[in-house]
Amino acid sequence: MLYPREPYCIGQDASVLQCERKSDKKVDVKPDLPCNVIVIHGVNDVGTGFGSVEEGLCAGLDMRLHGKPGRFVPGSYRMPTAKDKDVIEEDPDAVFFKRTLGNGTHSPVIPFYWGYREVFNQAGTKNGQRTDRFGNRLDKDLSKGGGPFANATSTLPDMWNRGVCFPADLGGDPVRPVLSAPGRMYMVLAAKRLAALVAMIRDYDANEAVNIVAHSQGCLISLLAQAFLLQDGKRPADTLILTHPPYSLEEDAGVLVDTSETFKSGTDAAMEGRYGVLKSRQTFDARLTTLVNIVQGVTAKKHTMPALAALSNHGQFHGMVGAKWSAGADRDNRGKVYLYFCPEDMTVALDSMKGIGWQGVPDFMDGTTLSSMPRGDMRAMSGTASSAGYRTKKQSRKPLSELGRGFHQRVFTSKQRLDPAKKTVGPVLVGQAPHDFALRLKGEDDHAHVADANRFLRENHKEITWPRKPGMLGFMDSEADKREGLRSINGEALRIPALADLRGTGQIDPQNIPADSIQARVAREDQGPVEEVDPIDAAIAITSGKGLNIQKVECADPSQTGQRPRMVQTLSKVECLQIEARHNKDNKLDQLPPEGQRKVLKAMRYPNGKVFALIQESPDEARKRWQHEVSPKSFHGSIFGSAKNHRNVTAYDLSIGGGLASSDPKFYRYLCAVADWRLQTKSTAERPSILQWKFFVKDYAAYWNVERAERKELIEGNAVYYSKGELPACVPALHVGLPNLVVCETMSGDRVVVSPPVPVKANNGAKGTR
Repeated sequence: MLYPREPYCIGQDASVLQCERKSDKKVDVKPDLPCNVIVIHGVNDVGTGFGSVEEGLCAGLDMRLHGKPGRFVPGSYRMPTAKDKDVIEEDPDAVFFKRTLGNGTHSPVIPFYWGYREVFNQAGTKNGQRTDRFGNRLDKDLSKGGGPFANATSTLPDMWNRGVCFPADLGGDPVRPVLSAPGRMYMVLAAKRLAALVAMIRDYDANEAVNIVAHSQGCLISLLAQAFLLQDGKRPADTLILTHPPYSLEEDAGVLVDTSETFKSGTDAAMEGRYGVLKSRQTFDARLTTLVNIVQGVTAKKHTMPALAALSNHGQFHGMVGAKWSAGADRDNRGKVYLYFCPEDMTVALDSMKGIGWQGVPDFMDGTTLSSMPRGDMRAMSGTASSAGYRTKKQSRKPLSELGRGFHQRVFTSKQRLDPAKKTVGPVLVGQAPHDFALRLKGEDDHAHVADANRFLRENHKEITWPRKPGMLGFMDSEADKREGLRSINGEALRIPALADLRGTGQIDPQNIPADSIQARVAREDQGPVEEVDPIDAAIAITSGKGLNIQKVECADPSQTGQRPRMVQTLSKVECLQIEARHNKDNKLDQLPPEGQRKVLKAMRYPNGKVFALIQESPDEARKRWQHEVSPKSFHGSIFGSAKNHRNVTAYDLSIGGGLASSDPKFYRYLCAVADWRLQTKSTAERPSILQWKFFVKDYAAYWNVERAERKELIEGNAVYYSKGELPACVPALHVGLPNLVVCETMSGDRVVVSPPVPVKANNGAKGTR
């Protein structure tokens, strides 16, 4: 036990003192929490779904362990409301989706936040919003939660790669612009910090149950964190629950990847001169072997203390489970990895990704591997591939089987399928007995559930006939042929199988799209479900090339000469500024800050003497308009963002057995502070909702003073990165820091062999990106 334990209150109440009272006053006390649950978000995200996750997990654990609500109480989150649509917040990132712990909060959830920070002299401003050097919108601290949308990866080594490069926004969605992006090593920093957080919980008590519930890119950060822990000989998390992961076993690149790889993009200083080994896609063998190594590492480190049956000892575990709870009716989930995938997810279905969060893990798959020796029998150089390269060859594997007994996948879908037992077609319940699931039936349109905007560059599942009909040539099919298009759903049966909730609380169906919305103008056959645009996304929209409306307006001739040119005449910049000033004054906008004023982009004088100007709405007008807008739903957050899914399913897949770290209020707050990358070291740019470093070390001195040196370096290095954009030296480059469980082999024949690290000074930070 590393950390001090201070007494804390588990219950309080008031009563009137009475002589010869007939009964004592009963005080309700908080039970020990059953586990610790680290929740991690994906790219371009500030944890918008955390409220739903925490609400669902607390409600589900209540029913699983106590059979009634109220024992576990989630924190509260500042969600956008209808009133917020008409308010322009100066700093929306500091207001919305922020978590508050009340006096009654009693939750095992530790929200984990991560992201990217631009260096000061490379940041810009567009329409009143801060941006990075590539045009990606940032918050007031020049940071972006989860990093840019386009920087998501489908493998672990690519988190060391240069950023994605798009000279132009190919997506065309103002809310989610696809722009060039910085080097990706901020993801490695997040993985190192997540690994440290798991180790800190273990150092509070060796028998703590640690779960990670991850979304999207957060799944890959979670996998890399386990590889770091296993590399250091430490226990990984007990259970990983991966929702919508972009992790992919597919080695073929899509059109977007082929295009982006022809241009240069953002880099990290630590990787300069080392990007050659990452210039092409990872092989199928590298992708699968890496996933197998980590999953089996989690399974092999399964912890057995305390025994599940021991939790009924209330003298030792202080009401962790209810009086009616039975170990025999529950399930020990330690040493397991769960994949929650969704065939409707059109983000992970991108043809550059084709992630397991969209298609699950197949029984059979073919792909590329590299030979054991390079061409010319030259051995690989440390930290790079030999100049000779390695030959590629084909192999056939059994992915699901190789992942082993600790890997379980569940499908969350609204598709209808035949129930072989009942002989009827109906919804596919999550938690029904293990079964086969057909990804796409013959004649089924697997893109019809989304708007046309989310169908472009998306992969399709293969159409199959299911159940299979015996045919004359069926005996000629291989086992792999027979399983094509099918997935083995091997997640354990739940006591009460549940309908997958892909709607959440915010889905708006096409027939209910507001009449004044941009989406209402889309052809009916191209429409799909939409969601409201939140205030942070509205701020992103006005930094994109298509976020501000432009109108052609007749206006007074600034020259006042009554000119009638023979041809259309473009007015000078000075004349445009004159028109702009008068327009803003006439519309009572001239006293507002620049963000509240409209701009004249161009003005023309016509032969009839009339003058027309192209007037762009003000950034604030655009933000307010976008706050009333809706955006096409891709279903990428449909599992993660639904409290119902976590109440009915995730809560039953969590490991339980020890939650002392989260039960201790002060230590719990310390963990939450470390889990939030937003720690300011500069007191000159204070934001009320962002913790200052000076207060962090003061408030948590009891724990910080005994913290391990390597974790101090990492935590303080993260705070410096958040404040300055300089990655700490403890975040290693690929050639010295790739964990041995992570295989890095590319389709061009490159293989990475890790070299011993060279000692560096702790304060030898390098600029994060360029």
